[in-house]
Amino acid sequence: MKFKWRITKYNPKYRDQNGIYNKDEWTSIYDIGSIHDNKKLTVKEYLDIEDKYIFAIENIVNCNKIPHLTVSGLEKWEEQLEIEEFPDLYNANMYNLYENISEESLVHQKDVGDLSRLILRNNLWCRLNHPRMYLHFGHDFYMFIGCEMECVKLRNNIQSSGLFIEDWISPIKDG
Repeated sequence: MKFKWRITKYNPKYRDQNGIYNKDEWTSIYDIGSIHDNKKLTVKEYLDIEDKYIFAIENIVNCNKIPHLTVSGLEKWEEQLEIEEFPDLYNANMYNLYENISEESLVHQKDVGDLSRLILRNNLWCRLNHPRMYLHFGHDFYMFIGCEMECVKLRNNIQSSGLFIEDWISPIKDG
């Protein structure tokens, strides 16, 4: 891939010389209601950040003209999507994706956002790949994207939204 990025909600200015992030921030949907950096995380604030990730993903997919991504390394922890907390945050398509996804499934462009939400919410995990793009997620809202086209205006829009883009090779390996 020509362009490789780490895209996160974490401001690099809070990293020490070893790259360790030193600010108390939430890292999961399960942190809703908890206090971080002297602020209680609300559903609205969580969704605001999650929406920024989905904006970035969907627009990079569109910019690179990726019709679908292929699932690899799928990990599902339950047969069915079991949502005890925040059931209103899930739509019918997310349930359908969860139940029907399998190794080497093709995830069409229109479904990448909902599948990414399931990954960000720790409902499942997988790598998403295409010959011209990859989308990988690490723990704690770390996202890695590699693609062939930079889409400079889009990159500026993602950074203006409040996310941070750093040149970075994904540590998530295929195989």
